[in-house]
Amino acid sequence: MNIPDYISSGNIEAYVLGLLGEEEALELERLCLEYPEIKAAVQETESALENYAQLNAITPPKHSKKQIWATINNSTIDKTAINSESETIRFQKTSQLYTYLAVAAALLIFIGLPYHFIKMNQYKAEISTLKKEKIEILAQNKTFQAQIQNASKELDVLSNPATRNVFLAGVAGYENNEATLYWSNSGEVFLKANLPQLSIDKQYQLWAIVSGKPVSAGLLDQQANTLLQKMVTIEKAEMFAITIEKQGGSIQPTLEQMVVAGKPL
Repeated sequence: MNIPDYISSGNIEAYVLGLLGEEEALELERLCLEYPEIKAAVQETESALENYAQLNAITPPKHSKKQIWATINNSTIDKTAINSESETIRFQKTSQLYTYLAVAAALLIFIGLPYHFIKMNQYKAEISTLKKEKIEILAQNKTFQAQIQNASKELDVLSNPATRNVFLAGVAGYENNEATLYWSNSGEVFLKANLPQLSIDKQYQLWAIVSGKPVSAGLLDQQANTLLQKMVTIEKAEMFAITIEKQGGSIQPTLEQMVVAGKPL
């Protein structure tokens, strides 16, 4: 069964308003027991209709009560003053008037139902939109909080006297390239690189020379919107360098594609 199609078929709204046929109503009640999504949709529609009724409720004027009582009192006086034949005629006319009013009220209800259906669906759509906007705002808030935490961590690294600054200068053929590596005493490595944008199939890779052997210290994300990028933790190293590798990195550095290099002081 396609639950979304059934929910959007209009049967639920008709059921809540008491306009659904007996067999269809029984079928809907059975589906509510079988599918929690349909039951939730019925409850949501009932709640939306109730909220809509409250929002559009009209308070009668304060003077209406006095007018009604005055009409009742006048009618009582007239009844005691006339004979039984006149009373019968008045009763017949009153009954006819009530009949006309009932028919008119019924017509107004059925004429207004499509309008209320539309307004109720609009109201539900507005609620759904507000829920989506709330989720988006919460997601943006989480993103901002993460950015603030990253910025705070970067400031801690830069302001820590124990952090070592390792300048990586451009090598032959890449003299205009440069990068700065911030290396904490716990081995955390943060990189600030001023390097040209690469093609989509290439990526910069940081290397640490440990005991004479190259060890990958992570890949540089040129799309990252941060001042510093956290790389792989390196506890000790004699030298650092950055090479151009294929997207995703390499096991061994391509020495011919080295762009910057530097030694810790």
